[in-house]
Amino acid sequence: MSLDTDITMTDPSLSVAHMSNLLHALTQPDTNTIRQAEAALKPILKNPASMMVLWQIIKESQDVAVRHVAAIVLRKRLPSHYATADAAMQLEWQSQVLQQLAIEQVRPVRSGLVGVAAALAQVAQDPSPPYLQFLAAAVSSREESARELCFLLLSEMTETVGMHWKSHLGDLQQLFATTLNSNTESMMVQKAAVQAAGQLLSYWADEEDELSALAPLLPTILQIASTHTQDEDFLSTVLDVMYDLAYSPAKALVPHMAMTVEFSLQCIQNRGLELRVRDSAALVIATTAEAKSKAFGRNTELLGKVLDTLFMLMQLSSDSAAGALFESNPAWKQDLDGEHHQHHDDGDDDDMDSPTETSMAQGTLDMIACELPKKLIWQQVLQRCVERMQSPDPSARKAGVAGLGVIAEGCSEPLTAALANVMPLVFGAAQDPDAQVRECACFCLGQISEHCQPDVLGYSEQILPIVFQLLDDKSIAVQVTSCYVLEMFCERLDPTAVRPLLDPLVRKLAAMLEATTKRSVQEMTVAALAATAVAAEEEFAPYVQGVANLMTTLMQITDSNLHSLRGRALECMGHMAIAVGRDHFRPYFTPTMQCAFGGLQMNSTELQEFSYAVFANLAKVMMEEFAPALPELVPHLVKVLEEDEGQLVPGEGEEEFGGLDDSDDEDEEGQYVLHVRTALLDVKKGAITALGEMASHTGTSFCPYLEQCMGVLQTSAANWHPLIKSEVADAFPSMIVPSIAAYHNGEIQYTKGDLNSPNTLSQHTTALVGAVLTEEIGLMNDDDKNVVAKACEGVQSVVELCGPHALAPVAEQLMQIIYALLNKQAPCYGEDAMFGELPDDDDDHDTVTQGACDLIGGICRVMGQHFVPYLPQFLPAICEYGKSSRPTSDRSMSIGCLSEIAQELEGGILEYWPSVFRPAILTSLADSDDNAKRNASFCAGMCAEHLREQIAGDYPAILERLGPIFALDPDASDSTAACIDNAAAAISRMIMACPTHVPLDQALPVFLRVLPLKTDMTENETVYKCLLGLIQMNHGAVAANRAELKRIFTAACQEDSKVDDEIKGKLRAALLSLG
Repeated sequence: MSLDTDITMTDPSLSVAHMSNLLHALTQPDTNTIRQAEAALKPILKNPASMMVLWQIIKESQDVAVRHVAAIVLRKRLPSHYATADAAMQLEWQSQVLQQLAIEQVRPVRSGLVGVAAALAQVAQDPSPPYLQFLAAAVSSREESARELCFLLLSEMTETVGMHWKSHLGDLQQLFATTLNSNTESMMVQKAAVQAAGQLLSYWADEEDELSALAPLLPTILQIASTHTQDEDFLSTVLDVMYDLAYSPAKALVPHMAMTVEFSLQCIQNRGLELRVRDSAALVIATTAEAKSKAFGRNTELLGKVLDTLFMLMQLSSDSAAGALFESNPAWKQDLDGEHHQHHDDGDDDDMDSPTETSMAQGTLDMIACELPKKLIWQQVLQRCVERMQSPDPSARKAGVAGLGVIAEGCSEPLTAALANVMPLVFGAAQDPDAQVRECACFCLGQISEHCQPDVLGYSEQILPIVFQLLDDKSIAVQVTSCYVLEMFCERLDPTAVRPLLDPLVRKLAAMLEATTKRSVQEMTVAALAATAVAAEEEFAPYVQGVANLMTTLMQITDSNLHSLRGRALECMGHMAIAVGRDHFRPYFTPTMQCAFGGLQMNSTELQEFSYAVFANLAKVMMEEFAPALPELVPHLVKVLEEDEGQLVPGEGEEEFGGLDDSDDEDEEGQYVLHVRTALLDVKKGAITALGEMASHTGTSFCPYLEQCMGVLQTSAANWHPLIKSEVADAFPSMIVPSIAAYHNGEIQYTKGDLNSPNTLSQHTTALVGAVLTEEIGLMNDDDKNVVAKACEGVQSVVELCGPHALAPVAEQLMQIIYALLNKQAPCYGEDAMFGELPDDDDDHDTVTQGACDLIGGICRVMGQHFVPYLPQFLPAICEYGKSSRPTSDRSMSIGCLSEIAQELEGGILEYWPSVFRPAILTSLADSDDNAKRNASFCAGMCAEHLREQIAGDYPAILERLGPIFALDPDASDSTAACIDNAAAAISRMIMACPTHVPLDQALPVFLRVLPLKTDMTENETVYKCLLGLIQMNHGAVAANRAELKRIFTAACQEDSKVDDEIKGKLRAALLSLG
């Protein structure tokens, strides 16, 4: 049957007039009319003959709208009929459609026919002569519209061409190159060619051969795009392609990375473009930084251009540069907008979610700081921050201190090392006359407080008074960010640091909470009170009643718009419980639990999160007193974890005339899409945390729930999201604790390395341990680094808790995985390799290798001498991280791991002393990093203690390297003080091991000068045991240093000294002997 056959007489419903009327109804602006027409058309369209009627309407109708709709319907329904037609009919359809397409002058109809032609090509798959001839004729036509049509059709056929036309790759490359490189071709045609080529580049992003053919087109594509700076849709299309290519591992793209980034920079700098387009350009740069971090970072000039642009955006923008705190909270953003822009809510929520120049710049800078190796970015970004912070221009100062806050997370290690130089500038900014500078300084202080622990705590005497003063600032943003600083900073302070300001601080925060109506201030004030309580510990007890009264009012809030404030109040109660302990908090336990349970009834994922967090904290504090809540709470948490995060929801923005899609399901009520409820992921994370804490702290009361909880945790370990898997890895070891309470009186007794004694693990505990380790080992093979690091911690917790008999069955398997982790050959490093970024010395320190090294230490503590046979395999891998070219944290980790091995294997390391331990110790003692020197000192002491005379010949070299450490200033930082303490302990161990090999006349005065210990109190026993031993020996050096010894012992015996009482008793007796 020909496409031109008249079939009207066979079926009246197939008449041109009838179908034209139905198609016309589809063009009406009335939804009911459209639905009625779709319902009438759907059965007709099941007849193959209806396709010919549609074709006749397209060719002959005078109504353009009807022709356009007919083409859309034909594209939807023809492919299924076409697939069942014979070869001759298929060829006729191809020829007829392409012929009509070639002569069609009406653009909407032509667009519809392009869709029909592409749909037929998708069914045919392989390129057929009609298509090849059409494209060849179109691209060489004298008519501009015909040449454009060639590329419009290729764009529509991207998937078909990308999958099935690879044999014509050379022809396609030549076709694109000829058009794109032509000096005479029109912009309209070149734009169409750019879009077609771009879509193919995106489709082939992971195909090396195909990209090698098309990658040479990139410079021309970007040059053409650069001439269309006002065509935002076109620029967005090109930027989408660049985003796809940023993730590509293809080597052919490497030469074009800089050009892509510079094009994106041009878009970002063009303030005439909509922010959505500029934000897309920023995303290309951020993605390139993520996927090509080393190549990007090593291009110093390019990185400098990007940083200059980002800082200039922060400088020129009038938006709050501390707005990162407010971005995710619409209510807070209203507070900020009301202050900075003095406008009222007009009901347009779109502006709330739209990017700003500042958020765009800060988001990109944050990604760059987090992803690029620190040795490649730190100096460049620090220089730009400092220069601006010292500028007379307040806008520049704002950008400088805001930038420093933004990079604090990604560059935490070098920033921590530079605090002595940076903090005076930040303190100056916090007292700047310009409100936005002060606001950004608060934000920066908060970020530094969060990410530069514990070193930043040494600045508490400067930070707390400044923040206290800023709480009175007239700016709402400054008040909120000041509370943020308190929250971040105080969480890790000890009571002595917060004590001088405790009373006025609590009163100030309470007064702010009672006086303000600003939601942001309310929430952050509550958070600051909670953090202050944690810092003050039991010294917060006098304030519990007053703060609890304030929180009780907030915990009664039922307004759904204020759920986060109610949740913050709950959180504060939990933190106060942690701070003051069970006895002080007991009067508030029941009301807090009632409020938390009440929050679970409010159908709010936000309140669920807060409730689960308070359950976790209260279980930790109240312990067995929490047990009565288990029968109600555990089944609830299990049910939450069994929920599916995905749900089918009606699709938004359905395709035109979705009711006419090719489907035999007459009951189909539209298209559905899988929607992932990300809020439920956070809720599940909180539920897992709560289960873990309840298992850890409620003892045998939790035993009846172990089987149910293990089942749901095992299921959750296979969850698709890393957030859930990480939390599961953290919670698994807690499941063993109730069994130990029930069957082992709360503790498993074992001897390091003893596998010959009978296994004391109960059958119940053995089964649990086996199940937990199986899951943890599975998670160690995950492809997410955070999950793997948490799994390493989980395995370490279990084996140290349960001993050699728990470790033995999985030891060999563990060794293989740990070795792969240290050599970065595990699945979690697959993504780096996929992006073409292979491991090298520019890599930053990561949590996986740290977790692997910590796990080795834990295994040595359990296996003892059984680990010695693995040393030849593991020592080279560990020492690789100690090279001078590695980051400081890697070097510290490497020598730290060696020190744990030396401590636990004792004489088992002797064979490796000259080749591994001696050179590692001497190198690390001269390291620029205090933590590396500290770990090296400990390692030297451990080796001296266990190898004794066998290494005495190396004492002079070790002492020579230890000497400069005693000249360091212990007040410089806690890290420096701890380094000196460990050097003192090393000298002590060397003296006790081989006193005749230490020149005490020279060494003892230097050694004594740094005592008592300042930070690392775990070494008190070692140091004082050494000194008491020298006194007992009546060594000649004692008499010469009697005054120093009396000073040290007197200080150590003071009431507020952190020396153990038993040691104090011995020191008091020694003081009497010293006279």
